[in-house]
Amino acid sequence: MSINETKIRPLSWLKNRLVAKGMFPYRVPLGLYQSLHLYLDLSTQSQVYAGLWERETYPWLRQAARRAQWVVDVGAGKGELCLFFAQHSTAHRIVAVEPQASETGWIEANCQLNPPAWRQRIEIQQKCIGRSTDPGYVALDDLGLALTESGFIKVDVDGFEMEVLQSGEHLLREGKVDLLVETHSPQLEKDCVAWLTARGYECQIVDNAWWRFLIPEQRPLELNRWLWATQP
Repeated sequence: MSINETKIRPLSWLKNRLVAKGMFPYRVPLGLYQSLHLYLDLSTQSQVYAGLWERETYPWLRQAARRAQWVVDVGAGKGELCLFFAQHSTAHRIVAVEPQASETGWIEANCQLNPPAWRQRIEIQQKCIGRSTDPGYVALDDLGLALTESGFIKVDVDGFEMEVLQSGEHLLREGKVDLLVETHSPQLEKDCVAWLTARGYECQIVDNAWWRFLIPEQRPLELNRWLWATQP
């Protein structure tokens, strides 16, 4: 059983009896998204509010924010990471790539809760990243990202990690890019590490924190952790 599938969840039991369900605007008090205004459903997103959601990745994301001149968030969800980079980095272009219309609507709504200048730097693309010629897809290589600028790419695509990476063959070979890839199976993790290493990247596994037994994220997958990749 994955560390994030713990069945005994007393804190969750208590939360579900105290917290109202539904999306409401909040000012996040803790963690990576501290001081951001976000629409959250605390019955399912209390860890975002409490600064615990994917907390294992926070050091790497803060490192990326210090040097990124552009950002691509592949699988942007509701846009909280894009807003983090708008607040904490000097990136002039932040691309939120999210195929689901319901989610891109929340990206826009969350942008509207925060300073207008941030929204001007965030570009929303309702697409998938990949090599397909279908109009619903766009390749990383076709986003027009500057090879001479330092960039950051986050990938969270539930099993299509390699398809995303391979769509950026030229960018990832010739550019200056940091990556944080969420991996969803042992084989995919090995494949991503091998592919990136062959292109000169140094890879580091970001494992789940030991305390996830107490505060799990309830991810029903064989594996769910992260891969940090950077060029030496």
